Amino acid sequence: MFKLLKSAFTKVADALKSKKDDLEKALIAEEDQNQEKTEEVKQKEFQKEVKKQEKIILVDPSLKAKLKSLLKEKFYLSETDLKEIKEKFELALLQSDFSVEIIDNILNLFLDKLRDGIEKGKNIDVQLKEKFLETIFEMVVKNTDLLFSFENKPVKIMFIGPNGCGKTTTIAKLAKLILNKNKSVLLSASDTFRAASIEQLREHANNLKVPIVAGNYGSDPSAVAFDAITLAKNKNIDYVLIDTAGRQETNSSLMKELEKMKRVIKPDLIVYVAESVTGQAVVNQVKEFEKEIGIQAFILTKADIDTKGGTAFSLNIYFKKPILFLGTGQGYEDLVLFEKENIGNLFE
Repeated sequence: MFKLLKSAFTKVADALKSKKDDLEKALIAEEDQNQEKTEEVKQKEFQKEVKKQEKIILVDPSLKAKLKSLLKEKFYLSETDLKEIKEKFELALLQSDFSVEIIDNILNLFLDKLRDGIEKGKNIDVQLKEKFLETIFEMVVKNTDLLFSFENKPVKIMFIGPNGCGKTTTIAKLAKLILNKNKSVLLSASDTFRAASIEQLREHANNLKVPIVAGNYGSDPSAVAFDAITLAKNKNIDYVLIDTAGRQETNSSLMKELEKMKRVIKPDLIVYVAESVTGQAVVNQVKEFEKEIGIQAFILTKADIDTKGGTAFSLNIYFKKPILFLGTGQGYEDLVLFEKENIGNLFE
């Protein structure tokens, strides 16, 4: 992930290092010229120069940054420098699938952090990465406890999303996670649109040794879900994970089917499953689901093959809803939390 952003970090870091080196050379040259002067004389001349430059600052704002840099352990960027950085990162973010709706907010906060200065003795590339991650995770909406925050049983979780996004496999992974928490789980094969989906979920249920309720191909998906919830209540099962047919946001009949299922089963949590590689189009796709159905959280699949990284942040920051997990493989244990520690190493 973040290959294009890594390139932007490197280019900006090289440019900033060059500016820092120029400042340090200028300072050394200044010291060499004045080496025969006493400290008292040098101090008086320096103060004079500061006053003189203060009069020019209105004409050339970068001089203020240069003067600060000579006096402190940091060097400071002029507004011209920051404008150039913003242009580089704006392009990199667009190419990294960050939605246009959130880029300005990200960059404005990022530049505010850069205005605090760059430490002279620390790797500039590392500082840029740290400040960028700090920026986007300040904007991220988090609720890592959401999945286990419900008190009533069974907890009914409905999974929705487009065709081929990996809902069925994600449900199996989540079932394994719930089992690891010593909770019981039941699967509802409510994607009756595809016979293969029913068989796929049944295979996962057998592997995990958890009960499953499945109807016939073409049967009413709401009825299947209702029967699953009824069985879970009778068996005192903690969680019911409800699969649904994949659909595009433009398919009105299938969207109505989801609306009906929501009315019938009253889910505690609706999770939208999306591919991490979907790109900028994902925001517009989700807008219709949010409008018609309502979404409380996201899970992003295929994060392990995503070379760009912007999809998850676009969904989270734009909709202000948590990313519960990132799917990083096909195994039952291949889920990671959407946290700074897990994302940071993706720049490496």
